[in-house]
Amino acid sequence: MTTTIKTKILITGSTGTFGSHVAKELQRKAIPFRAAAQSIEKVKNILGQETDAVAFDWNNPSTFDTLFDGISTVYLIAPPFSNIFHQQVIPFLEKAKNAGVKHIVLTTAFGADANPEGTFFKAEEIVKNLDTGYTILRPNFIFQNFVNFDLQSVRGGAIYVPSGEGKTSYIDVRDIAQVSADILVNPKEHNEKIYSLTGNEALSHNEMAAIFSEVLGKNISNINPTEDEFKNALKSYNVPAFIYDYMTVLYSVIKAGYMSTVTNDVLKVTGKNPILFKSFVEENKAVFLG
Repeated sequence: MTTTIKTKILITGSTGTFGSHVAKELQRKAIPFRAAAQSIEKVKNILGQETDAVAFDWNNPSTFDTLFDGISTVYLIAPPFSNIFHQQVIPFLEKAKNAGVKHIVLTTAFGADANPEGTFFKAEEIVKNLDTGYTILRPNFIFQNFVNFDLQSVRGGAIYVPSGEGKTSYIDVRDIAQVSADILVNPKEHNEKIYSLTGNEALSHNEMAAIFSEVLGKNISNINPTEDEFKNALKSYNVPAFIYDYMTVLYSVIKAGYMSTVTNDVLKVTGKNPILFKSFVEENKAVFLG
């Protein structure tokens, strides 16, 4: 007799860097899930043709209606660069609660509580007051940014961000995914917990440039441009203004020293120490050398 395992976990952002890694970690654990994204075709290209996938668009709340059948736990993450996530999430959460969802795992950002007027903190407060179970994850910057956004710069011999001497406790997205998956599988153990997810070392971009240089066998310099120089560089790549303004604010937070705290929350949840930056660069050496 064949037993059908009912889907219990919904993954939003399942074609993005965070959501796709969470989904892959659940696949590794053989845990069924439903992947929500704008493109079902893209979901299946990333996660496999057999993936339970559903079309979902934050800007079209009518797409929320098909998400929650059989779902008890939701992995929730904002769309990229949204500054109105706290508004977008309200109808989503109302439908989730009405459909019987029992637990929300919300990913925001490291230090979200330092800005009570920010969209991430406001979204956290909405989730806390939903009268369901919740866990909040606040990850720091991820190593994968150097591949997703800064690859051509590194290949050209430079890190080009206006971070000054500020240090950052960067983390590998795979460590975040493992934390997320462990919580999604056992949400009651993490109910009403907030985890600030970091690597186990805080590095300046000068120190990261030195690690790149050592591993890649070529000189990688940390240029540390001014904010205006950084914005102008992004403008030259036709990056929209709201994105380069957003990125400039993020790096100003690093420059001020607010992203350097190291926590043990990854170890606390997974029992494993986070991946080191040097290990990440060694693993991706061929990618960075092009």
